[in-house]
Amino acid sequence: MYWRTTVWRRLGRAAIDGRVLAAALIAALALCGAGAADADLSDGIDPSILAPSLLQATQAIERMDRLTSEAEAIGTALFRVHNEFGEHRLRDPATPPCEAAWLIDLGGRAREFGRAFRDAVQSARMQGTRVESLIVQPTVAPLLDPETNHRVLALLDRIDDLARRYPEAFAWQEQFVEPLLADCAVILAPAHGFAAPAPEAALDAATGTTPARKREPLVAIIAIGGGWLCPGAVPAAGVMLVAGKVCYWASETCACEPVEVDPATVLGPDTNAGSAN
Repeated sequence: MYWRTTVWRRLGRAAIDGRVLAAALIAALALCGAGAADADLSDGIDPSILAPSLLQATQAIERMDRLTSEAEAIGTALFRVHNEFGEHRLRDPATPPCEAAWLIDLGGRAREFGRAFRDAVQSARMQGTRVESLIVQPTVAPLLDPETNHRVLALLDRIDDLARRYPEAFAWQEQFVEPLLADCAVILAPAHGFAAPAPEAALDAATGTTPARKREPLVAIIAIGGGWLCPGAVPAAGVMLVAGKVCYWASETCACEPVEVDPATVLGPDTNAGSAN
């Protein structure tokens, strides 16, 4: 239900085709002509001022990239919590009591990341729709290079994948997690995250691929307790995205030693020196 049928997706890389260029130029000339013809009826604003520019399109694409990466990071945390939850159920199929620590821990994390994933996917989808509208405008389309066209298509594919993954994650949560939490009081507490099943380098070698982005990856965590994430003294505010080493401290002095954290880590008042344990 999330498939796109816009002109851009149908054209793909053909957006730089000569015929499209010609059509865009004709449309631009028609716009100018119409503006001149209706000058006496206008409100005095030059229509070209309101037309989207290449700078606006570039900024929109950058925002789409960031929102997509954020949604993917949150999705990774959620899926690893779900995987751990499933492992517990496989080891012990009996219905766990509310006193089961793993149930409260993983169930609480799943709820937090589930809500954040929903919002992040929706933000990425809306930005993708905005970019699709911008890049076919006659003041933008002729100026886009092949690399930018390819980048936009790749980002839109990633957003489509996110839009398919969210309903799956929601259905899994509703079928396997929520029934067990129905009568339980869920309270989050500091806890370690979940590393990838295999090192990233090993995964790349196994699939014959290389990382698409060289920048430091985002990691989705949960920060609780009203303290601060360091370095930087950023107030703890639930689901947060970090890059690089971080730690939790009760004050802005940040007298803690930053460490690497895995997706789905929960940092809070009992956290010791940045560790989630």
